[in-house]
Amino acid sequence: MTDLSVDLAAASQRVQVGGREFCVLPQAAAEKLAKGSQRSRREVERAALTAGIIPGRYLRNVGTVGISGQLRLLNATVAVVGCGGLGGLVVELLARMGVGTLVLVDGDVFEDNNLNRQLLCTEADLGKPKVMAAYERVLAINAAVEVRCHETRLTKENAAFLLGGADVVVDALDNLPSRFVLERAARRLQIPLVHGAIAGFLGQVLTIYPDDPGLAELYGPEGSRERGVEVETGNPAATPALVAAYQAQEVVKILTGAGEPLRRRLLYIDSAGGEVYTLNLGERGKEEQKAAGTRQGPAVVSFVGTSGSGKTTLLVELITALTRRGLKVAAVKHSHEENAGDAPGKDTQRLKQAGAEGVALLTPARTALFYPLADEEAGARLTDWFPGVDLILVEGWKHGPFPRVLVFRAGVSEPLSPPPPDTIAVVGDVAAARAAGLPADRPGFGWEEVEELGEFLMRTFRVGAGQN
Repeated sequence: MTDLSVDLAAASQRVQVGGREFCVLPQAAAEKLAKGSQRSRREVERAALTAGIIPGRYLRNVGTVGISGQLRLLNATVAVVGCGGLGGLVVELLARMGVGTLVLVDGDVFEDNNLNRQLLCTEADLGKPKVMAAYERVLAINAAVEVRCHETRLTKENAAFLLGGADVVVDALDNLPSRFVLERAARRLQIPLVHGAIAGFLGQVLTIYPDDPGLAELYGPEGSRERGVEVETGNPAATPALVAAYQAQEVVKILTGAGEPLRRRLLYIDSAGGEVYTLNLGERGKEEQKAAGTRQGPAVVSFVGTSGSGKTTLLVELITALTRRGLKVAAVKHSHEENAGDAPGKDTQRLKQAGAEGVALLTPARTALFYPLADEEAGARLTDWFPGVDLILVEGWKHGPFPRVLVFRAGVSEPLSPPPPDTIAVVGDVAAARAAGLPADRPGFGWEEVEELGEFLMRTFRVGAGQN
């Protein structure tokens, strides 16, 4: 084979982009050189990038990752485990970015219910193996990418063989046992793992390096449940696209060194409320808590009352009042229904819009929809999840472990008699609450006395200006 340097120089063109001039190899020229020199397209692209010549298809990449970063992508191997809603789009994006080798693992075939969201699924492809559709798609997008397909399910027995040689692995699976198998294999092979999951309008992304806290931080002990809650909450078309885009971006950052990967930080996407925020995990969360001050963590107080007593409306007003005073507040919605979810314009979205720094949803089975932790275990971890706030307000949870403020509405709340133990105050119809058995020494605040309630909480929990 002849040296390509002369042919590359002759075939390249000078192109102006954003005031900068680049030496670019057009797509047609790259194909012609590969055929004429009996080299693969990837060999031609690698030689071009090594010589400082940008293959035209990557011209819009180099402003972000640079020529050296593009060469690292071309030389990299990425394993994508699961080629459905998440994995199909991850494969597409990585092929377009120019990742040189993709290892695809999936034992499933396309079914009717995949058509709503899985990019690779068409009506003509029903019954086709997902890895085969992914293989065909990659070849149509970027013939320089080498694709290795494994039409099988990842197991503890085959994981080392399937993932060997990969620089990064992407978790695009849909069941927890397989996710834990994948995580263990990635740790043994010392490979970074990019985790993604969806549930209705919600999505999450986390990058796990071999020594980082991982899936147990999110899902609790291995074996606690078979699947996440996406079966219950649905898989709308846009949510996997959002999460897959973040996963692909994490892969690019890891391989090129650009940006900061989501290590020990769970990216949480609430597309219904238009919110994206992060929760620190493991040692990172502990360090943030230490930096926040000498207090062990924020104070937590529950607002309890019967359904219809006005708890959510009260907390919205209270959060607004406290944040006006400069306090940082987190809010938690508790439900006794295991499969409870949020609806647009209600519950945690209203609390977030009122000014809460962060929000969570707790049920007897899971937390914030993704965490299959019982509410008691989740309650013990609230101060770790919101270490930077002054006060955490919990809506509901009559039997929780925190001090309680009773929200009492005459004609509605009488079934809650006598008041729960550890009640520190009452809000609403105070006289009716006392008539129902609330001790007279507990402070009372009317519906319009939200500012006074805020001052009481600041004094009681020693937060805010002038408190130590």
